[in-house]
Amino acid sequence: MQDSYDVLVIGAGPAGSTAAALLAQRGLQVCMVERDEFPRFKIGESLLPGGNHLLQRLGLWEKMDEAGFIRKYGAEFVSQDGASRVHTVFAEGLVKGLDYTYQVERSRFDTLLRDNAVEAGATLLQPCRVTGAVHSGDHWSISLDAGQARRELRATWLLDASGRTAFLGKRLKLEQDVIPYPKRFAVYNHFEGIPRRAGREGGNIIITRLRDGWFWAIPLDEKKTSVGVVSTRKKEEWAQPGFQPQDFFSAQITRSPYLSGLLAAATPCDEFRVTADYTYSFTHYAGPRYMLLGDAAGFIDPIFSSGVYLAMRSATMAADAVWQAHASGRALQRHETSAYTRQLKKNVRVMRDLIEVYYEADSYAVFMAPSNRFRLFDSVNSIVAGNSSPGFSLRWRFRLFLLICRLNRYLNIVPPQKLA
Repeated sequence: MQDSYDVLVIGAGPAGSTAAALLAQRGLQVCMVERDEFPRFKIGESLLPGGNHLLQRLGLWEKMDEAGFIRKYGAEFVSQDGASRVHTVFAEGLVKGLDYTYQVERSRFDTLLRDNAVEAGATLLQPCRVTGAVHSGDHWSISLDAGQARRELRATWLLDASGRTAFLGKRLKLEQDVIPYPKRFAVYNHFEGIPRRAGREGGNIIITRLRDGWFWAIPLDEKKTSVGVVSTRKKEEWAQPGFQPQDFFSAQITRSPYLSGLLAAATPCDEFRVTADYTYSFTHYAGPRYMLLGDAAGFIDPIFSSGVYLAMRSATMAADAVWQAHASGRALQRHETSAYTRQLKKNVRVMRDLIEVYYEADSYAVFMAPSNRFRLFDSVNSIVAGNSSPGFSLRWRFRLFLLICRLNRYLNIVPPQKLA
């Protein structure tokens, strides 16, 4: 096996596999290092139509139906008592051509992406951990640990797609942005026995808000549904000895008559899992010979299912930037690294605007009482679908919607929803 590559990618999740495939397709020598065995359990199972073109570029769009993934035609936002329901249908958004996408069990979806990168020509080392990375001149020296064997590889480019491990950002002690969000944690599992709506609506993601968090329900196949709760409760409440994730999950379910009915006959498929400390972002996402992709660059609350979309979008942007610089025999210039960071943060900012609407009580009231005057609801629909780089027609409508949300704090245009 060779010891020198053009590109080394840390991680074989959606971001890493996307970047590796695109660069290998262009003839670069790419090595992808993944610490976990596949298939593996992961959340982040709901895609956005805004990312469909990325799957098409990878040559995977036609394989999504073949793989048996459920089509997702929209999203439903249901009140705690089930009395109010906002249904976004992607095909009715301001931006056309984004009629549906997919709900994916990540163990199968991530394997599909990884195998596609290998078929494109990327070398895969799995399971294998990156333990060190030192930049010298025009290359990186990367230390690997594959259990019984340790190796040193050399690469011109280093792409960090290590997820929330954020290997390179932490190793280089990169500065982080200050994001004024409370720390959040999630408790989740897969279930059987959860009823579905008939027809296309059976593939919708369902989001239900609590006073201090929210629930998701994502259909994964004919029987299995992913359900989880994200909470803003203080760390002391869940990090204490003896904390039982299942008991916490069950207690949150009882706060919502709607959810209590939805999960009345549900049976968990696995053990309950906990993920903590949600939102962060490094200040800069790239340097002359490295780039941070997906969650390795930053992570935002997953309420609008933007995680996989932003991961694959960042990977596409990074792959294009690396290819252009590599073809010219040079490192990335400052304006290129700044442009990558700025563009990716703009995409994230659009989704953060929507997230803040959902968490802020007066804005949430507006969200749950939609008006389509000036096609405002259609614009929100298109943002929910993953249009994170909106054109002027979409952008001014979405900005007007955000303004109405802010004004509702003072004018009480829409009365607040009751949240327990």
